[in-house]
Amino acid sequence: MGSAATCDRSDLCAEFSGARDTEFSRTYSALSTRCLAQTADSVAIVDLSPLVVGHVLVCPRRHYLSGAQTLADPDCDFHAFLVRFLQLYTHIFGGFTILEHGSAPIMPTACISHAHLHVLPLTVEPIIGRMSRDGLALSVLDSWQEVADLCVGDSPYYLAADGKRFFVARPRRRMMSQYLRVVAGASVAISPEECDWAVVVRREIFHRTIQCWAVGAANEGVML
Repeated sequence: MGSAATCDRSDLCAEFSGARDTEFSRTYSALSTRCLAQTADSVAIVDLSPLVVGHVLVCPRRHYLSGAQTLADPDCDFHAFLVRFLQLYTHIFGGFTILEHGSAPIMPTACISHAHLHVLPLTVEPIIGRMSRDGLALSVLDSWQEVADLCVGDSPYYLAADGKRFFVARPRRRMMSQYLRVVAGASVAISPEECDWAVVVRREIFHRTIQCWAVGAANEGVML
């Protein structure tokens, strides 16, 4: 249940394995990497089209279907990496919200099937408020361990968290494409159409995120 799954053509899998033809390489052909921090098991990268400065993805290198599945694997350093990364992230960008659409075996679509947690310097309250108004029933969890236990149900979930509170919804109906990006975007007055990373590419914000991280990490004297 906690072990890595078989990759299903995920672009992130390709990127992490060193493939040259990926969404990242096609979008930012002059750059060799978008990695901010990494270990043998885990990696933090800048979102291809960040909604705001500081919008990053934290991912396992191996193919897991969700953050819950990754956290449940005792042989993966993902939890320890995430905790250390968020500590440094807070020093650089301030408070954060974590968002995830956790996949499951019953919905192996390649666009979201490689586990990735969005981290953005946003407050969580407007986001969970919008989710509730959209008809999602939210449960509140108290720890990353309880998030890891979500993989037991083998059904997709939405996660919105601020590191202390973990709000989870099990959608009963299909939501709009890139739903959590749309919800996060709405909290900073970005229209749904402009939240689609394939439609609007925010190159300036991408580069500013990398620069802010490099300066902040150097000032903190911390390397992950």
